[in-house]
Amino acid sequence: MIEQDYFMRMVSMLAGMLARILFLKNQKDFPRALLEIQATSRTLLGIDHTLIRQFSPAQLMVLLGTDPSLAIPKAYILGLLLEEEAEIRSTMGEEDEADILNLKSLELLIGAWLPEGKSLAPDHTDHVDALLAGLEGCALPPELLVKVMSYHERRGHFDRAENVLFDILAATPDFAPEGLQFYSRLLMKSDGDLRSGNLPREEVLEGIRELKTR
Repeated sequence: MIEQDYFMRMVSMLAGMLARILFLKNQKDFPRALLEIQATSRTLLGIDHTLIRQFSPAQLMVLLGTDPSLAIPKAYILGLLLEEEAEIRSTMGEEDEADILNLKSLELLIGAWLPEGKSLAPDHTDHVDALLAGLEGCALPPELLVKVMSYHERRGHFDRAENVLFDILAATPDFAPEGLQFYSRLLMKSDGDLRSGNLPREEVLEGIRELKTR
């Protein structure tokens, strides 16, 4: 269980720091905005920014600690900071670096959402959805795609989850058993829930048939 008081204190501090970053971005003082992001990482997370750039999201999660009540809100905050940095890098023309940062941000923000299946802040899923839209067309690592699929399924976006499933299968054909488990979970849903998720029952059955022929 996430300690709400701790998280709210962190978010309150982050809001002030993000306001300073936004001011510097509006002034087009990108070097100082990047320095502000680095300082925020040290202040709120106790992490040197060079480690953030070097480590994978999984390694960063370990670095954030083993206590979920601390690590999960820290992952959320780090995800926001990396998203901010990616936007600045993109504005500066560093598109490749921005894509790398956005991938790390996406994995951290989804990782902060999945354990409890709920948002840490009102705009949590808005950030995730914006990152997914911005990374559309990019080849996401299979392990990240699995998390994206779970994210969509748990939010009731069954059609999107199915699309990601077939992206995973294109890279990892032996994921088929997990795909069948996905469809089995959907068959337990009501027709109304499936229609709301834009994947009616007949399409679920069609997906099962297609998967079994692979």
